[in-house]
This record gives sequence, structure tokens and C-alpha cells, in this order.
Amino acid sequence: MDTFDKYSRFEYETKYTVILKGRFKGIDTNSFGLFIIFLNEELRMVENLIAVVSHFSSLYDVDPTLPWYTLEENLINIKWKGDISVNITIDLQKYLESALDRDRGNELYQLVKNNDITRIESLLQAILMKPLNDRNVQVETNSEYVSNEEMSLRRTERNKQVKEDESTATKEPAGKIKDTIDIDLVLAPVSGIPVYELTKGDKIMIKINDKLPKGKYYIDLLGTRVDGNIIPVPAEITEIRKNEKNEYSILCRIDENIYGRAVETEQVKLKKYDELLETEQSLREFDLHEQSGRKRGFPFFVIIIGALTFIILMVFLIMWFYNVF
Repeated sequence: MDTFDKYSRFEYETKYTVILKGRFKGIDTNSFGLFIIFLNEELRMVENLIAVVSHFSSLYDVDPTLPWYTLEENLINIKWKGDISVNITIDLQKYLESALDRDRGNELYQLVKNNDITRIESLLQAILMKPLNDRNVQVETNSEYVSNEEMSLRRTERNKQVKEDESTATKEPAGKIKDTIDIDLVLAPVSGIPVYELTKGDKIMIKINDKLPKGKYYIDLLGTRVDGNIIPVPAEITEIRKNEKNEYSILCRIDENIYGRAVETEQVKLKKYDELLETEQSLREFDLHEQSGRKRGFPFFVIIIGALTFIILMVFLIMWFYNVF
């Protein structure tokens, strides 16, 4: 799994790193994006950068004056969540890395060190026009001067938290790893099965919770995100218990060695997977019946048209006969 480690490979060759943060929008293409650029003070060049772009305007609501570590975490989480235009983001990342190599990277470093905001934003506007295919780009930036020691401490703490979130794996009696993730139950107030009637082996519909990086990872792994929305998936009940607070703890298998856990405090009704299949089957049967009706109706239509044509011809023949004789 991808973690924050790939973004923390800074050596202690310098004592400080200059960080440029920013957001941009392409007016003509309705594009919105964020970036963070790390500049090596000793080499006076771009050392690393992260950039994302989307057609969702909410991305532009992120304030570039946020602390660098908060913005960096937001950028990585946005990538995991999938709320971006993937192809444009990939092209933008590659183009920025290429465009800010060597001379332009050195130029950007000097402008940031001098806090020349106008020229910084003009330079970035000129660069962003091509990958966005937009000649009307607006850029807002903010910069920080951070010690490498602070950067290392911040990233170490963050990576530690990510690993703690991912260390919730438990073991089955057979010794296999059971990777548990937080899930949300899909409710069906009218036709669902009451939570107190659930038994081992029942199949219900669930949604993987995306609040933690681990959940986001499995959402992308299992392909349960469509157009930015998390879709329900079937899961088999493997364990259900009721605690002293009358809460139901539900453990279910989503995929091989991937398990989800949820705690339900109320006696709700849940969407069963079998019910979903029956609904889909009914829809298919209705569609087949409709198609069959259309096929039966077509020959009858042809017969009617043929009969009317025959009658019209006979009328013309009779009229012609009387006119001749």
C-alpha cells in the first residue's frame, strides 16, 4: 500500500526547505487544482512536488495558507479518495516536474525567497496554461520556510498514525489474517431484514467507510467508487453479537481475507443481498416480457397493414371496372 513515506525522502543536506503552496483555477475549462512544491535551499531547485486537478469547484475551497503538513495530507487523501480528474492530474504532475527542472526551478526558488508573489504567480500561470489547455488561469500562492528536522518529525508522527490505523488485523482460528475495516450498513426500512434476525451466513449490502486511509485503500482496491460515489457491495455475515449496551456488533466477509465491522445501536432493517438479486431478476423478467410482447405484436401489425392494402386495391379495381364498362 502507498503511504506517506514516498513523500518524506528528504536528506539532511540542508537545514531548511522552502515550501510553496497554492491553488489554481482554469476559467475556460472549469478546472480547479492544488499543489505543494518543496524547494531545496542548498541546490536552489525543486526537490519534490504534489499536484492535483479536478472539475469539482470544492477543490478550490482549500486555503493555501494552511500549514504545509495539513495541505500535504489533504492532497494525498484527495488522491486516494478519487475526487480528481485522474488523467489530467497525471499529465499535470509530469508536466510540472519537467517544466520546473533546472533553470525554471532555480528561478522559482529565487522568486519565493524574495517573496515576489506577483512574479511567482505569473510564472506558474504561464506553466499551467499548457497542461490545462486553458489560457485563462488564476493562481494563488503562499510560502513557508521549514526546518528539515520539523518536517521529519511531522511526517514520522503522521506515518505512525497511518500504521496504527492499519494494524487492526485479527487472526482466524486457522491462522489466516483477517483484515478488518470499518463499514456502514445499508438500510431498507420497509423491506429489509431486522438486525436482530440476522444469522451467520446471511448476505447483506454494506458500504466501506472512507474516513480512514485504510478504508480508502480498499475502496480503490475493490473498485467500489463510481463517479466519486461509494457504491454498496454484498458481504456475508460471519459473526453477530449483542453487548451489554444492547448494541449489535457485526462482522462480515467482503472478499477473501477482507472483513468489515460495524456497530449498530438501533433495531434497524438492513438491505439483504438476496432481495437485491430478486429485484434485478424481476426487472430482467419484465424487460424480457416487454420484448416478447413487442415481437408478438409485430406480425399482427404486418397482417393489418396487408389487409388494408388489399382492400384499397380491390376498391380501385372495382372503380376502374365500372369506368371501363
